[in-house]
Amino acid sequence: MTDEIDQLTHQIDKLLSEVTSAVLATTHANGSPLASYTPFATSEQQTGLWILVSDLAGHAVNLAVQKQCSTLILRDEQDSPQIYLRERLQYEMAATEIQRNESLWMKGVSALRIRHGALIETLTTLSDFRLFLLTPNSGRYIVGFGQAYELKAQSLTAVDYHLQGPTGPQK
Repeated sequence: MTDEIDQLTHQIDKLLSEVTSAVLATTHANGSPLASYTPFATSEQQTGLWILVSDLAGHAVNLAVQKQCSTLILRDEQDSPQIYLRERLQYEMAATEIQRNESLWMKGVSALRIRHGALIETLTTLSDFRLFLLTPNSGRYIVGFGQAYELKAQSLTAVDYHLQGPTGPQK
């Protein structure tokens, strides 16, 4: 089982390194949903995702108020052998806004700059951009039919157990 967990962790790490944006779902104060995408960078020890989002996109305000979101990181369609089998990571996440005067601000901005280049420097000079650290409350890694795995809370990559149908083994 350890070899299988190691292989799954490697696959998750690979997906997180190769895919550079995530689908982001938040809710407005009135409860209506908002879905879009955002570039991301992983935090140290891969315990969360750094995102830099504009108030103009709506997500920044939603994250600041609601403090939760769902994210989906998925392999491109052209890189998937079958549309139903797209490799993906899905997380339910808690959002923490990092203020510009906090020490974590530079860590997040640095991680995003390393991953996405010099544009990050320009975006951080704009007052409508906010930095958030998204940390997973739960997550799932799906590779294909019968290959879905529950992830450990507070981790982007640690596999907890193999999900199986209603008649299969449970945790």
